[in-house]
Amino acid sequence: MKEKSITTNQICALFIALIPLTKLITAPAVLSGYLQERLWHPLILLFALDIALIFLFLYFERKHSSATFFEILSNNYSKGVAKGIFFIYALYFFAKSFIPIIEQKELIENAFYETLPQVPAFFPVFLVIFYICLKGFKTLGRLSQFCLFLSLFGISLILFLSIPTAEYSYLLPIINVKPKSEAIVTLKALSWFNDAIYLLFFMGYFKREKKDKTKLIVSYLICVAIVVLYFVTFYGIFTYISPTQKIALNYMSIFGVTLVNVGRFDYLALFLLTTASVVSISLPLVFSTYCLKEVFGLKEEKIPAIVVTACAFLLTVFFSSKYELILTFVTKYLTPLYVICGYVLPFLCFKGENRDLQKG
Repeated sequence: MKEKSITTNQICALFIALIPLTKLITAPAVLSGYLQERLWHPLILLFALDIALIFLFLYFERKHSSATFFEILSNNYSKGVAKGIFFIYALYFFAKSFIPIIEQKELIENAFYETLPQVPAFFPVFLVIFYICLKGFKTLGRLSQFCLFLSLFGISLILFLSIPTAEYSYLLPIINVKPKSEAIVTLKALSWFNDAIYLLFFMGYFKREKKDKTKLIVSYLICVAIVVLYFVTFYGIFTYISPTQKIALNYMSIFGVTLVNVGRFDYLALFLLTTASVVSISLPLVFSTYCLKEVFGLKEEKIPAIVVTACAFLLTVFFSSKYELILTFVTKYLTPLYVICGYVLPFLCFKGENRDLQKG
């Protein structure tokens, strides 16, 4: 029997502390460039899909008891098929990590360049990423709980300073839906979303607790509230120039009256959020490492953690200054991968009998 390495409470902390951080830097500017005041419309659809998937994955977890996703695939089809699917997911999670990593690098260099040397400042982050990938779900769960205070305090301070300066009337009319354009943008935004997929890979690894379904849904709804409020506040502040504010988090609160009188103490919030973001950008790479471990039948994460971290580091070195090119590539060519891995392959769990599987 595999060790239950993460708890429901830790997954809830992950939803609240880490998931929002992957969407607060460049996503608001990108989506506002497509939809202007309707930038929050795709969020509602994408979050609704994620909540539906959370219910579905909890159903899978109950149906297959303590089996992991890999064991379900192996039992329903074959171990070769399971390895092939997990290799695709390893590529998917790696691709999902790339934009958040570049965003984080840009945020650090833009927010702290006066006190930190720009070029080498970000790269030690990869040592932390390697450590988290090496330690797996248990360490990820504990770090999620640690980051809960950092994220909530940082985001609360940014919103506290930003909300009074936002003019929400610029978001009117609320019901101004253009289905075709919003559907296209929803697909383009998939790189930042489909976070419910993580729960599928936690199957067999998390301890069931009382009211766990309620806890998971409520925690995800908190994540939804944070992100939607942040997006609409962002547009309420910058309105028509929103698409030009590429590093949104660094500029959201600068118009606050308190900062004008006192100085930019919002750097405290930025520091806390960038600290927590080191864990958030590690999140998909942890799952990429786990998938490679299963593909090659390894007992430890050391080799796949080295491979994943090294590849992420090299791509960041060579392409971090080409964000627009990377964004175009991801939204133009990787959308089919995101749709297949996020919304098609998970349904392979449906096949099979309602029984526990023997652990290896």
